Amino acid sequence: MNDLGAFTLIVSLALLIFSISQTIFGIWKNNQRSIELGRLSLMANAGIILLSFIILMTALARMDLSNHYVVMHSSEHLPLFYRVTSIWSGSSGSLLFWNLLLNIFTFIVLRETKHHHKERLPMLNLSMGVLACFFSYLAVFYPDAQAFREFKPSAVVGRGLNPLLQHWAMIIHPPILYIGYVSFAIPFGVAMSALLSGKISPEWIKQIRKWAIFSWFFLGVGILLGSKWAYEELGWGGYWAW
Repeated sequence: MNDLGAFTLIVSLALLIFSISQTIFGIWKNNQRSIELGRLSLMANAGIILLSFIILMTALARMDLSNHYVVMHSSEHLPLFYRVTSIWSGSSGSLLFWNLLLNIFTFIVLRETKHHHKERLPMLNLSMGVLACFFSYLAVFYPDAQAFREFKPSAVVGRGLNPLLQHWAMIIHPPILYIGYVSFAIPFGVAMSALLSGKISPEWIKQIRKWAIFSWFFLGVGILLGSKWAYEELGWGGYWAW
């Protein structure tokens, strides 16, 4: 399972490099076919990252003690919902979840802009592709970000989840915050596409506005949940400290 998970991340990185190269070639040669191929490759990457995420979540649910992340962040003594949600309790699992959200949001924005703002689409593809490629590069080459690193020899028991994280808010607070953080990548990508293409108009501000409101909403909810969590956990200094 570790090999399959690591392979999906390598495929993701290769697909993103292909997408970026096709988009750059399409912009350079004004080749719409290459630009479209780059866009479709970028959208397909969401499926690859989703598969990676499912593999890691399955490893956590089954307590695969050959996986370093599972050993360090989960335990067979934890309830199933804590084992599964420990996927965002460590750096490599959190990065994979971050990567998944980024690619899902990218898929959505590329799909909804397919027939609009065609002069800016290549730059939007390029901006989002470079951003996604950065996180996939970390997931493949940076040791602390490798979610499918093998634990040798296989452990007998997992270390378990940090007691401070064994709280009902652990199930919903990190995903809500991450949705707020990561969705701000879309306003960034849209703004960069407008600036790089030189096609600055009120239309791109309208497109950014709905994503910005979406992001701020989830960040606000995340702060409220975090305050409640900090109030109940002695180690985080209470509501006002948070």
